[in-house]
Amino acid sequence: MSSLKNPLTPKECDVSNFPYMPIEIDRLLNSETWILGDDSEKIASMTLWLKSWSQVPAASIPNNDKMLAHLSGMGTKWKKVKDHVLRGWVDGGDGRLYHHVVAEKALEAWIEKLANAISGAHGNAKRWSIEIDTSELEGQLCDAVYRLKSIAPQSKALTKKIAKIVESRSQPVSGGDNDPNSQRIAIESKENVNRIDINKHTQDANQNSEQDDSWKPDSNFLLNAIRESVGAHAESVLSMPDYQFHLGNFNAHWENKSELTENQRTRKFAVWLIDKFKQRKPSVDSKSKPKHDNTNVNDAWKHEPQSDDRPFHGTVQIPEDLR
Repeated sequence: MSSLKNPLTPKECDVSNFPYMPIEIDRLLNSETWILGDDSEKIASMTLWLKSWSQVPAASIPNNDKMLAHLSGMGTKWKKVKDHVLRGWVDGGDGRLYHHVVAEKALEAWIEKLANAISGAHGNAKRWSIEIDTSELEGQLCDAVYRLKSIAPQSKALTKKIAKIVESRSQPVSGGDNDPNSQRIAIESKENVNRIDINKHTQDANQNSEQDDSWKPDSNFLLNAIRESVGAHAESVLSMPDYQFHLGNFNAHWENKSELTENQRTRKFAVWLIDKFKQRKPSVDSKSKPKHDNTNVNDAWKHEPQSDDRPFHGTVQIPEDLR
């Protein structure tokens, strides 16, 4: 088992509030761990990967046989499967073992979590005209980007919007490569173009539209999520005239929930919109019930034909069969 100078994930990396761990199916099924392992070894390997996801630091497990026997679910059979199950794990030098693939996914989730926290803090600062110090979060974000770049430079997380607010610093905050210029983050899929300092709010950054400061759902995903609940009424929900008002209230309510994924946040907004739509839509019962007024019940007799009370002086002919 190889050793590392620095752990693959930082000590504060916690993604336990993410309800799932991404797994690349082809990558897993074509790995030696999966191909060469028997059923018990496969189960134990998968169990340790999943257990490491909720550990802190994420993607790590204790370098202790008793703990590993417990975490893997193997118990007394641990020593029999140990050599195969620990394929791909490396010693982080801190008493814990780290897995490169799990660390890659954990760092991507950690970067997303930090970015949401920073974005929310900046949004609150602008909304309430206050100053919020995000330097610690930004330092952790830079460190996470350095680590991810070193183990998975092809990661799509390095080319997403978050890359636009991350600038390579003179040195990593808590580890990483010592060369200050060796780790570069792609900006708009190009290297060394329009780099910005994340500690400096430039005029150009302040001139960004409000759309950059507030969350906007993917319209297609939102429409499908609403259709799952209300079917053909989905378009009516989205066409509510106060849609933007509800979106603003939703963002204000959920802005600090940085652990939500994009899809989770969109689904919650779908539920939010449906609830507002039902509140404004009159109920069927109210339509079917007749309207009642306060008129007197005897007023209806006013419309009946008036009887003729004058005396009758003529002759009445009675048919013979009735005599």
